Amino acid sequence: MLLLKDIKKDYVMGTEVVNALKGVSISFRKSEFVSILGQSGCGKTTLLNIIGGLDRYTSGDLVINGTSTKDYEDRDWDTYRNHSIGFVFQSYNLIPHLTIIENVALALTIGGLEYSKRKERAKEVLIKVGLEDKLTKKPNELSGGQMQRVAIARALVNEPDIILADEPTGALDSETSVQIMELLKEIAKDKLVIMVTHNPELAYQYSTRIIKMLDGHVIDDTNPCEENIETNQKVEEKQEKIKRKKKYSSMSFLTAIKLSALNLLSKKRRTLITSLAAGIGIMGIAIILSVSNGMQKYIDETMMDSASFNYISISATSTKLPDLGMIGQSQPSLPAYPQNTTGVYPYEEAKIETKKQKLDSTFVSYLEDKTKGMIVDIAYGYNIELNILTKYKDGYIKADSSNFHETLSNAEYVAQYYTVLAQQEGANVVPVNANEVTLVVDKYNRLSTSTLKALGIEYSEDLAEIKYEDLLGKEFRIVYNNGWYTPLTANEQVIYQSATSTNYSDAYNSEEGITVKVTSILREKEDAPAAWLYTGINYSPALTALVLENNKNSDVAVAQFDSQNINVTTGKEFSKGGGFGGIGGIIGGMTGNTYESMLEKLGYTQTPNSITIYPTNVENRKAIISILDSWNEVKSIEDESAVVEYIDMSSIMTSLLSSTVEVVTYVLMAFSITSLVISSIMIAIIIYASVIERTKEIGVLRSLGARKKDVGRIFEAEALLIGVISGVLAMIATLIVNAIINIILDNLLGVSTIANLSPVTAVGLIMLSAFLLLIASLIPAGIASKKEPAVALRTE
Repeated sequence: MLLLKDIKKDYVMGTEVVNALKGVSISFRKSEFVSILGQSGCGKTTLLNIIGGLDRYTSGDLVINGTSTKDYEDRDWDTYRNHSIGFVFQSYNLIPHLTIIENVALALTIGGLEYSKRKERAKEVLIKVGLEDKLTKKPNELSGGQMQRVAIARALVNEPDIILADEPTGALDSETSVQIMELLKEIAKDKLVIMVTHNPELAYQYSTRIIKMLDGHVIDDTNPCEENIETNQKVEEKQEKIKRKKKYSSMSFLTAIKLSALNLLSKKRRTLITSLAAGIGIMGIAIILSVSNGMQKYIDETMMDSASFNYISISATSTKLPDLGMIGQSQPSLPAYPQNTTGVYPYEEAKIETKKQKLDSTFVSYLEDKTKGMIVDIAYGYNIELNILTKYKDGYIKADSSNFHETLSNAEYVAQYYTVLAQQEGANVVPVNANEVTLVVDKYNRLSTSTLKALGIEYSEDLAEIKYEDLLGKEFRIVYNNGWYTPLTANEQVIYQSATSTNYSDAYNSEEGITVKVTSILREKEDAPAAWLYTGINYSPALTALVLENNKNSDVAVAQFDSQNINVTTGKEFSKGGGFGGIGGIIGGMTGNTYESMLEKLGYTQTPNSITIYPTNVENRKAIISILDSWNEVKSIEDESAVVEYIDMSSIMTSLLSSTVEVVTYVLMAFSITSLVISSIMIAIIIYASVIERTKEIGVLRSLGARKKDVGRIFEAEALLIGVISGVLAMIATLIVNAIINIILDNLLGVSTIANLSPVTAVGLIMLSAFLLLIASLIPAGIASKKEPAVALRTE
């Protein structure tokens, strides 16, 4: 069954070479009880280790079942130990954090046998050695004899061909030694048992064969095996065994995790302290990301809640400012503050580019159709001039239009955020009809003096309070173009003169107009998400539509359409602009001093001058931007002039604030990453210490057939588990710290959601923790995997 041919083993000890075995040739039968005797240092343990594949011979050959091992690779030796050899050690070498049944089943676990079968087999063997009542005990709960029985059961569980026992009774009393020898004798009836011992009495009493060694040589053999082992075996048996040996041992990563978990559970306090230390860096990153995430959400929500920023704006006139950095690009190689110059260099003045955008009915219909369900409202702005007259003292005055503001068309939505201070019976809270307006006071219940004057109320220092009933029902008149402009002929030219204070009464009483009155007084609620209405006088979009309808075909509007060069209200030519790179032309357009702006002012132009979109939330704002981009993508191919430029005010403001948050986040992250690197190095040191501490366990695993990679996996799995535990603990600690931060900020600033850890971030950081610790374990795990079995088993 086993044949050693001229086996030599040399150990290099510094500069010296020690010859442990000096040409040993010996063969063993399939079943016999062989005891190897000899003085310490004679080579008997070395011989046992070579037979068991724990150590490699220097020269010669070890023949197993007729197969030479000269060409064996690591995995062949691992499989040989796992399937063919069972080890019984003097010091038992049981793994302390595993139960008795788990220790016995370990060889089957390494062999890849499924859980139910290996548990059943381990139980059978333990019953055979008389330990059926100790299955769930730990090694430290057993006597020496019981632990050696467990070691024998572990050696038998995989049904090996050979049992190797190294001083199996060396740590036992005489009575227990006899019990162990009886057990080995029984096993030797159908297996090869090779025992190394210093006790010749037990050896001669129980062994069927005694081999004596001296100085690396076999000097005596009481029952030598001279026959050819090849001829004593059936071909079928040999082929079956060779086939069985080809099934390489393999420990799954899940098994490695389980073994590591059991080890960590056996050292709960150290595991907890290590995990807490490893989690400090992750916790720091988690807190920083929590605050950063919370700040970003707070910024987004603040932008969404602010009517000043929560909109997407599209203007009929798109203005592109010059890139000041490109000025003088015709001389790009010029240095700043040149020396030794002899003259000046010319450059072309920067120009402000303007583009007239098509905000026609096609685009408006597209926008309204695609944004359904995504918006609070869409507000359309027109440059039409409202001619507003109000009674003041004994006459009439033209009201300052800056006090008048158009509301959103979604009056019902807006109304829910305002407190009604006063309201005429049957009137709408927010104006819906063309003849309704509402007064909006500030949070102190105030109205400006210019607003009061627009309502016909004279301000004086004695005016301390104005009753709501004195404001409700206040009227003013919106005069259409035909009632406001009077055609006059001068120098054979018709000029349309606007109403003046001398004929305001005629304009006020003209049929060309509509009387509007105050129907409600509102104040924004304290917890309102947005200021939808301006302080002052607010009118309905229906009023704008009515004025546009009446002014479209008014005499002055039609006359202006026909006169492209002359302003029909002044008789003067339109401004050509000029100066400041075209800025004068833009200013002229703002004051109505261009042909296009006059058509808008007089109401001839019916397309909006601006469109303002109010999204319901951040996600819909992004969706609306995608809708606009889709329009532009199509139009860039079909009709370049129909492409629209827009301004996302919320994104602009958010990006400005977010960049600041990002800078602070990156700075703080740098400190946390430093801590994370340090903790990873510390974990690597701790795992290396664990490798040193568990060196004998490594030897046991290798003796049972564990591959080098299996040993490495155990320590990698241990680091992975510590990483997960530290990550989870870090997330729990982060949630506690976040709660404290939010309580403090809530008390100081009234904001309670700044520190906000998202579930995705938490899971990601736990995975990062596991990954970093896995990386940190690679070097110590590699060191563990390279330890030779025999050397590891000798380590104390």
